[in-house]
Amino acid sequence: MNKFNSFAILTITTLLIACGRSEKTYEVEALKVTTETVSASTMPVGKHYVGKVEEESSTPVSFTGMGTVTRVYVQEGQYVARGQLVAEMDPVQCENTLQATKAAYDQALDTQKRMEVLYESQSISEIDWINVQTKVQQARSSFQMAGKALADCRLKAPCSGIVGKKEIESGMTALPSQPVCTILNISKVKVKVSVPEKEIASFNPRQGGTGKGVTITAEALGGKSFHSNYFVRDIQGDVLTHTYDVRFSVNNPGLELLPGMVVNVTTEADETGIDGTNQTITVPLRSVQQGADGHQFVWVIKDNKAYRQPVEVGQALGDRIIILSGPNEGDKIIVEGYQKVSEGSIVK
Repeated sequence: MNKFNSFAILTITTLLIACGRSEKTYEVEALKVTTETVSASTMPVGKHYVGKVEEESSTPVSFTGMGTVTRVYVQEGQYVARGQLVAEMDPVQCENTLQATKAAYDQALDTQKRMEVLYESQSISEIDWINVQTKVQQARSSFQMAGKALADCRLKAPCSGIVGKKEIESGMTALPSQPVCTILNISKVKVKVSVPEKEIASFNPRQGGTGKGVTITAEALGGKSFHSNYFVRDIQGDVLTHTYDVRFSVNNPGLELLPGMVVNVTTEADETGIDGTNQTITVPLRSVQQGADGHQFVWVIKDNKAYRQPVEVGQALGDRIIILSGPNEGDKIIVEGYQKVSEGSIVK
């Protein structure tokens, strides 16, 4: 064996011995997490919908004649009482018409007074006397109509409510029946929800509009709740969405619910037994994650390792949420510490 081979063998042997001496075993440290065992609880569960507030009625307010609007006294969103002045129209033309018709009426009355003497003395015929009376009646009607037209130059609210959209401003020409504004009655409001056709049987019109009560929650009002158990539903559904509109009547004495406001509508619990409750699986709301593909999941522990479990969720109940499909009873899910977990991570 030459010197080169001896040196190579010696070098390899030295390296092998060094590697053998330095070899150590590294263990992956388990991630600490907090878990919860999935279990079904007995609790009332109702259907959840998103609704929109509508006014009880909408009344357009308009002039009966044509003319120039000199002033509008109301603003959008303002409350007006019945009989309150809303707007005024230039009255000059109506005043002139009233004076002309009054003169014609006075003349007819004077003619009638003079012809009455002749009629009593039988100097004129019965038909002439009837013609005189007819002209008086015609003049009276014209005078009264002119008086009403002048009064109608001052437009007053026909009902109490909130001013909706204002269509005409001062200086514009108003046409007959052209709305100056609309007045919305919101002392009562309607909450419209779209109910899927597979659930519409729960809202049976044979109940006389009463039956399934609902709780209406308005986030815009700080989560304030209202109650209703009176509803009407549409007969024809939407052919595209396969839903039916159901409208709940809600008392609104404080005028807090406004048209267009979005609210949450929750029905009373569906009865499945004597106690009227359902077996429901819920998990903490924070434990439900959303992946990059947009699907929701929870972390489930099996053999001390974390795995993703796709879930289908239902209604949120405070800080928890109903699980419609996903983990089963007895499964352990991660509720804290999931931020550092990945698929297959060892946890404890």
